[in-house]
Amino acid sequence: MAQAMEKGRVIELLEYYKDIDGEVSIYRKIISDLTDQYYNPIGAIQCDGLPKGKNNISRQTENMALNIPDYVSDEIREYEAKVQQLQALKAQILQEVSRLKLKEKRIIFDFYMHNLKWEQVAVRNSYSERQCKNIRDTALETLSQRFEKNQIISQFKRIA
Repeated sequence: MAQAMEKGRVIELLEYYKDIDGEVSIYRKIISDLTDQYYNPIGAIQCDGLPKGKNNISRQTENMALNIPDYVSDEIREYEAKVQQLQALKAQILQEVSRLKLKEKRIIFDFYMHNLKWEQVAVRNSYSERQCKNIRDTALETLSQRFEKNQIISQFKRIA
């Protein structure tokens, strides 16, 4: 039988699911700020009265590429990689949760992803709170095995 992921780690990933969009948004804002700061194609105004070429696109691109420090390009690539990693993680968590039985899926979605309290989960699913917690425990056991087998989820390390 395959090694199962710890239950606490599964819960941590499920609770982290709802924060992924916020982190992606922050990283995209940082990328946008760095891009705006260093990739500014506006050059000097030419006012010497001499005719110039109409399409200066390659010249602007060349100037932008020359003026960007290497560490900024690396930083932008790192943030883009983090965004890709977080989006892949979110998709894989959603895929694994979606493979659960219907009642397990509803309990997990309501409690972890919609952040409802146990009373609300119980009313919404027509079970008692105790039954909801038992269904959740069964779902967590299933997810711990599936998360361990999933390469993207099992290798994910959260950066604080």
